[in-house]
Amino acid sequence: MKNVHKRSYQLGLASLFTGIGLSIYDSFIGLYVSSFLVACFCFAILMFILLKYNGDIKNLTISIISLICSMLMMAAALEGLQSEQFLYFFPLLVSVPIIVDLKQTQYRQSFIYISIIIVSFGICILIGRYVTPLQDFTPSQINKLAFINRIIAIFSTIVFAVAYIFFEKRYINELMEQNQRVIDTRTQFLATMGHELRTPLNGIIGTVNLLKHPHTPAQYKEYMQTLKYCSDHMLQQVNNILDFNKIEADKLEIHLAELNLKQLLLNAGTPFTAVFKEKGLELKIEIAPELDELVLADDLRLIQVFNNLLSNALKFTSHGYIKLKAVCISKTEQFMEVGFSVQDTGIGINEVDQVKIFESFWQVYDQNIRQLHGTGLGLNICVRLLKLMDSKLMLVSEKGVGSTFSFNLKLALSTQQKPGEEKSKTNSPLSGIRVLLVEDNQINMMVAQKCLSSFNAGITGVYNGREALDELKKDQAYHIILMDLEMPVMTGYEAIYEVKKLYPEIPVIAFTASLVDQKMLADLIESGFADCLLKPFRPQQLLTGIQKQLLNYPFLTDNL
Repeated sequence: MKNVHKRSYQLGLASLFTGIGLSIYDSFIGLYVSSFLVACFCFAILMFILLKYNGDIKNLTISIISLICSMLMMAAALEGLQSEQFLYFFPLLVSVPIIVDLKQTQYRQSFIYISIIIVSFGICILIGRYVTPLQDFTPSQINKLAFINRIIAIFSTIVFAVAYIFFEKRYINELMEQNQRVIDTRTQFLATMGHELRTPLNGIIGTVNLLKHPHTPAQYKEYMQTLKYCSDHMLQQVNNILDFNKIEADKLEIHLAELNLKQLLLNAGTPFTAVFKEKGLELKIEIAPELDELVLADDLRLIQVFNNLLSNALKFTSHGYIKLKAVCISKTEQFMEVGFSVQDTGIGINEVDQVKIFESFWQVYDQNIRQLHGTGLGLNICVRLLKLMDSKLMLVSEKGVGSTFSFNLKLALSTQQKPGEEKSKTNSPLSGIRVLLVEDNQINMMVAQKCLSSFNAGITGVYNGREALDELKKDQAYHIILMDLEMPVMTGYEAIYEVKKLYPEIPVIAFTASLVDQKMLADLIESGFADCLLKPFRPQQLLTGIQKQLLNYPFLTDNL
């Protein structure tokens, strides 16, 4: 079915060659007027094909069908029904399911084509029955013309019918193959993800059991580092799964925000510092001075790309260094083109494998690094994210020497204040901010409270929507509300309507572990939520989400 759009050309060419043959035959038996009419038809078909090829007409199919129908009605007026030209309506009708992709196109289009053919057929019969033929025939000419028209019409009908069966069979076989590929991919996906999620989970459970026994401060520090590494790794795998699912469904979007490019790059390397040190690797970060600018970009997706590239480099590098580099390629008053690269001194990649590594679930295999695993999603997600940003991930690699992944981005410069003019931030970014936390899970409540307390926010915790409304009735002086969606007594979906009706000035952020796609996010915002934060979360994500809402509602902090 991938070549359906080409079949209109094929129908046009078939009509063209059939017409040429009939024109020659009509001339041979002495029907010069009919021969001229068919020759004009052939010329019109050729013109339509050329116009479509040059892009001057959009729908070649309806043009050809209309032209054939017009020619057959003119033939009926010229020759009557005795030449049996009307038989060509039957192969034309059978050809419709072939030249129209019924699997992808609405039936309205097919109905239009079939209606044109049926109405034209009726008009043709009426003309042939009630209008005197304009051309005189001898009995010999009529017999010869009717015979050849029967043969060609019947043969064309059989050909189109066989072609339709052939294409349907190919389509069914393709569906079966796709279904098998989906099953194989799903099996591979579940097996890979089962391993990748169980590995860090095993590390978390094992470390927690070790913490139950007496240990030295050094061991305690080691255990905590292990817990952090395993939890971060597990969170990254879960995020990869969710993002891959969104990308496959074409529901992932880029959201631009104002950010300092230099600070973003420094933040991208910070989480890896301890792991690099532990592995004995050097993390180099080279940032051109011109990049100390405010730009408009999707910070979360850019960080995700850098995290995947740095994690990938870390996985396949056992000695040497990994370098995150950013250079300014060009700069105008409105835009800046930046070149980013992540270079490592790892195992490198064979030339034959350099295309495959960007595929889903595919990984480099090396006899000496069998212990290294992964989902095979990271680079594929990077490719797709960069495609959404109008960029492309490139690779230069040599086996045994190392690899360099690079991409260029054209970023709009912010019209706001320069980085040096920004107000200095305190060590207590949420000092004086009161947060109402609505969460039914005690562990999630404890984690969020500790996180918010580290930012000096004032927190009041309640366990369902009803308790949140009771608390707001007593005290409305909250700057923001973090609300879970699935809770007993009253869910977040139910509570948001009451909160926005009674306290519309307080922004409410949905705080959920649900899989939130763009449609669900739009529904949440339409119902009254200001934004959505996903669990599990990183402290910086929570802080950024709250600060974003405080900027949108500046009157909430005017009294601070």
